[in-house]
Amino acid sequence: MSSSNNNDTMNLTNDTNDDNNIEDELEWEEWDGTGSFWNHCVAGSIAGVAEHTLLYPVDTVKTHIQACASCPHNPNGAASSGSSSSSSSAMANLLKNTAAASSSSGGNSSRAAYNSSMVNRHTPSPPQGMMSTMRYIMTNQATTAAALNNSTTSTTNLIGAARLWRGVQTMVLGCIPAHALYFSSYEITKAYFISTSPTHELSYYGGMAAGAAATIGHDCVMTPLDTIKQRLQLGHYNGISHACKQMIQTEGLGSLFRSFPVTVLTNVPYGMIMVSTNELFKQKWTAPGEKLDLSTCLVSASIGGMVAAAATTPLDRMKTFLQTQQLQPACEQGTCPKLVGKPKGLSEGIKFIVKNDGY
Repeated sequence: MSSSNNNDTMNLTNDTNDDNNIEDELEWEEWDGTGSFWNHCVAGSIAGVAEHTLLYPVDTVKTHIQACASCPHNPNGAASSGSSSSSSSAMANLLKNTAAASSSSGGNSSRAAYNSSMVNRHTPSPPQGMMSTMRYIMTNQATTAAALNNSTTSTTNLIGAARLWRGVQTMVLGCIPAHALYFSSYEITKAYFISTSPTHELSYYGGMAAGAAATIGHDCVMTPLDTIKQRLQLGHYNGISHACKQMIQTEGLGSLFRSFPVTVLTNVPYGMIMVSTNELFKQKWTAPGEKLDLSTCLVSASIGGMVAAAATTPLDRMKTFLQTQQLQPACEQGTCPKLVGKPKGLSEGIKFIVKNDGY
């Protein structure tokens, strides 16, 4: 009888250990102390690169929808004072001036003829929906930008689906050091608070400090690259170095970090909401004593991400405003990107968006 009870106890212990091991494997963001810490950092960086690059077309569409909200060529925006005909008229005048300039300056005759032919061509206004915006970026925007490439800052005209990935190199360049700094800052700060704790356990304020340090370290690297990324997505500049040089010359070094405060304000609640929602659904869908399976983990994480993204969208809208400074897509503006008035901060940006676009 005693032998049977011992076997039952051992089996229960093994099952418990198996459950803990499975859960530990699914909690991949936190280093468990086994294996190389730098391998953990590299793995997290690769995961970050994959996340940003695979979903990059969706991010490009989001940037265009947010940037075009106040576009004067967009009749659907609250700031627009005209109809769709005013948009076409403005584009026609822009194309006409471009064609005339090309012809008078002794430019290529075929280029001038092509630009002139674009005058009478209907150019639809920027759409608002996700799929329609994606089609617009891949077709109309690339065509119009090609006709205006002698007046825009960008001479690289991607056509079709490749246009949706314009600027993706910023994410490849930034994710590796940003995620490495994220994980290293988190673990170093956590280790410090554990070592100074009388119980040698991580306190709640130690966890908060570790999370804050990780977020700030990550955002210090990603904020300037994210600013350049969004401007490249809108069709400006020829690449990272060109964008960086032009922004520093015309707007100062601070233009690369103008959105840093709102970026931190976005990422902190985003992480809090995502993690708490994820844990809530994992606990809800996993009965006591059951193993945490991969499907539950994926669905819970997806719901957590969606809820967090929806809750922080207003802050993300503000970040886009600060980073692009009301720059419109190159196909609509057709000129070198310049600031619209003086650089706007967070409070000015909120007032402008509420006044012109509403809540």
